[in-house]
Amino acid sequence: MTKIKSVFHSHKAMKGFVLLLFIIQPLIDLDYLIYPFLDQFGIPRPSTIIRFLIIPLAVLWTFFLADKNKKKTLLFGGLYGLALAVYFLLHIRQGAQIYKSLYLTPNFFFQLSKEITYFLTLVIPYGMIYAVVHLQLTEKIVKGVTVALSCLTALPIFIGDLFVFGESTYAGMTAAPFLSWFLGIYADPTKIHPRQLASKFFFEEGNTVGILMFMLLPLLYLFFQRSTSKKERIALGALIGIHSLSMIILSTRVATFGTVLIPVGFLVLYLFTTLIMKENRLEKTVLFFCAAAAAISGCILPFSPAVVNQNIDSANTAILLQDDYLRRELGTSLENTTELKTSDYYRFMFEAYGIRANLMASVPTQYYMEWYYYTADPKFWVDVLELPLEQRVNGRQIEKIFMSYKWGELSNSEKFLGMGYSTFNNGSILLERDFAQQIYTMGYAGAALTVLPWLLVTCFGAIIVLLRWKKMLRLDVLVYAMALGCGLVSSYISGHTIDQFLTSSFMALLVGVLLDLVMRPKEQKN
Repeated sequence: MTKIKSVFHSHKAMKGFVLLLFIIQPLIDLDYLIYPFLDQFGIPRPSTIIRFLIIPLAVLWTFFLADKNKKKTLLFGGLYGLALAVYFLLHIRQGAQIYKSLYLTPNFFFQLSKEITYFLTLVIPYGMIYAVVHLQLTEKIVKGVTVALSCLTALPIFIGDLFVFGESTYAGMTAAPFLSWFLGIYADPTKIHPRQLASKFFFEEGNTVGILMFMLLPLLYLFFQRSTSKKERIALGALIGIHSLSMIILSTRVATFGTVLIPVGFLVLYLFTTLIMKENRLEKTVLFFCAAAAAISGCILPFSPAVVNQNIDSANTAILLQDDYLRRELGTSLENTTELKTSDYYRFMFEAYGIRANLMASVPTQYYMEWYYYTADPKFWVDVLELPLEQRVNGRQIEKIFMSYKWGELSNSEKFLGMGYSTFNNGSILLERDFAQQIYTMGYAGAALTVLPWLLVTCFGAIIVLLRWKKMLRLDVLVYAMALGCGLVSSYISGHTIDQFLTSSFMALLVGVLLDLVMRPKEQKN
């Protein structure tokens, strides 16, 4: 019993345990593979227990052992918690009622358990930021976490693709290894589509893993530059190579193009802090490595599944644009018709132009045949057909149109509390764009409480850096900020970031480290 108490009173044990929770995120993300077995016995996923029970307990552990201003923390934490509780009670009350008046298809329905889970997923990372700030991590520790996360994501993707046993990022299993990209496998896209060559190992969300790897890459370059031994630099250089190649193999656009953008961006920051701020000694090895990494990635990109698939999509869009006269013909017919525009009339027009004339060919059929089927709201889908192709060319754009359409049916007071996340998640049409998605689903109040703090803390850090620019415009601060910026920009472009623990936990680590760097003296960070 005495030993157990000594462990709970050990700062070292607390720090090690909290850091372990950050490192194991990619591993516990794989537990969906065993969930069908666990579910037979009513056992929840291990990730659920860790993320919604153990992480909050770890934050409390940090509070009791490391917080020297407990009264202040309790005051502000209590006020924030009270605001969250009041908002959430009002939100779920509205969400349980409002979906019935949105005229959705039966697959859209409110689910309290999913609403609670999503709400906690958005809020818990702020507790993780609090914990990191109080852990006062050294650069050596952050490097260890970064390298561990890189190995746990990049190596499985690389090996799984090389030996062709991983899942495709988009559908099914990976069809061939990355070496086949250079051997003419794209010659006949009717046999193997580029999407079948993208590989995510067995990770649940390819987009989310790609964004995590996108945020990790700047730090790997930083630690490569900071390496003091040749052996360590070679090891980190090899890891950067595998990490970058795995990002291209993953074949999300963020990950693929990030392999070129990150080394170029790091090189700019390195030259700025070296030549202008006089922080570092200019090293030819660093210059050559960054330039070579960007060049090699740039040479691989034209053969990558992401770029080849993008070229196919562009070609298909160009073909559809040739049929734009059909869209104009539809508009003329709707404008000049003398028929009564009933539901049957709009259904006929959508079937004639959207399905038989293929004006919806670029949009996956699930959107209008299954999820929000056109027979339930044919006028909406005819209105979509009337839009220029550039505004409705893919599923993401349809999500934006659909969410805006339903949002427009709310009163101003209803917009304050939102339409409910679970309703649209269950319906399978949910905007994949963080910040905007939370406004739609959580309302203005919910977005302000759950996602706005990411932007506020970023702005706060930026102001501190500008006010103390002589001390703060350092390579480490700028690269951590670059990594955080990668996460925030990716979250808005692609979604799957702020509302996914795999990425939001690492963003919490970055924010905590950045706050510690800008608020405390530099000498404590080495």
